[in-house]
Amino acid sequence: MLKNRYRDDYTSTSYMDASGKVVKGTCYRGDMYVLPMDTKEKRRTGLVNLGFSLLFAVLFAAGGMVNQDSSHTFWIVFPYIFIFLPIGYFFLGAVSYFGTPVRMERAAYDGSLQRMKHSCLGAMVMTGISGVLDIVYLLLYHDSIQVHRECVYLLCHILFLLAAVGYGRLYDRMYSGLTVEKSSH
Repeated sequence: MLKNRYRDDYTSTSYMDASGKVVKGTCYRGDMYVLPMDTKEKRRTGLVNLGFSLLFAVLFAAGGMVNQDSSHTFWIVFPYIFIFLPIGYFFLGAVSYFGTPVRMERAAYDGSLQRMKHSCLGAMVMTGISGVLDIVYLLLYHDSIQVHRECVYLLCHILFLLAAVGYGRLYDRMYSGLTVEKSSH
């Protein structure tokens, strides 16, 4: 069975209101993640995150549009296709970040900041694997392929990795002051 990992962060409460009705509700008792910025600065960082997600998508699409010889080879195309998954998750994290408050619950933190961080790392790994495989292809078939197109394809991988490293450094700078208020339960 699937387990809700945030289940222990909430407690059910029941109380009687002034009119005598029993009111049921939930109360958050888990850790709170507090961003080191105000709402205006958070919006600016949200736009930066969204901008990087779009940059990642553009670089991924640009690499896919190069009609290089290796694009007809399964072991080159297959890893490249799956780079879109972490890019898509990164975009979801960037969009959900806009809906989170400056002081957020663990589910909101995991669904936005942690998702972007892990997705960026996943995209970097997949792009690195795809780039290494393209280098192997280039070394194996350099005499029978259009090398300049393979180099453009490889350049898209390098640009993606540089953008991801740049985002990682920016992420560390933007969210380095994040504090965690531990729960009392």
